[in-house]
Order: sequence, then structure tokens, then C-alpha cells
Amino acid sequence: MTLIEVVICMSIIIIISTLCFFNGDNKNYLLNSFTKQLCSDIRYVRKCNMMGDLKTYIYYKEESNHISYILRSNLKDVKEVSLPKGANLAGLSKISFKQDGTPIRQGSTIKIYNGIIKKEITIVPVSGRVLLKEGKYES
Repeated sequence: MTLIEVVICMSIIIIISTLCFFNGDNKNYLLNSFTKQLCSDIRYVRKCNMMGDLKTYIYYKEESNHISYILRSNLKDVKEVSLPKGANLAGLSKISFKQDGTPIRQGSTIKIYNGIIKKEITIVPVSGRVLLKEGKYES
């Protein structure tokens, strides 16, 4: 074998392994992105509700294997965000806050998971703070 053949073989192996590696990490990226978007939207709803706009809230929608949440403001659906395929959602119902920032319902924990990866968003009952469990706090 010449040096050129070895370099070409190594390049092909690296390209193939890179493509395979990215595919596996894509599911984690999509789940992280969905979780951060949901957390951001909950904080937005809390801010709007504290400013006096009590017609802004988030609700959960499930239709034939299609799970999503919808941000609604002034009786219009502003945004719909779909859960990545293969993932599941637990603990999400209608989310809205009082004018003092506390949740209308008791605080809750929203779990987003797809077998291996598990994310949690907690709405603290007393203060209404929205916390995303990530990094070393993930289980």
C-alpha cells in the first residue's frame, strides 16, 4: 500500500464515522431544543400574565401520535411546537399564572423523555419560577 491509499482509506473511514455519529446525536439535540423552547415559552406566559395579559397561556394537544403544545394569546393560537418523534411528554396541561407570578394550578413538573434521555421542567408552586433541570442535575 502506498501512503496515498492509506490517507484515502482513513479519510473515508472518518467521513463515515462522522455521519453515523451526527445521526445519533441529532435526537438529543432535538429533545434539548424542544425542552428549552417550552421553558422559554412558559417564562413568556408568566411575564405576560404578570403584566396583566391573562389571556395568554399554553395548552397541550395530542392528535393521532402527534404531540405538541400551543401558545395562545388573545384567543388566537400564536405558535405550535411539535414534540420530536419517539419522545413523550408527561405533566403538561394548561399553563397560566396569576398577576403576582404564581401558577394558577399548583406547581408542576413537566417530563420530556425518549427512553434514554429525560428532561424536566419544574414550575415552583410558591414563586412560579420556571426551572430547567440540566447538566449535572439531570437524572
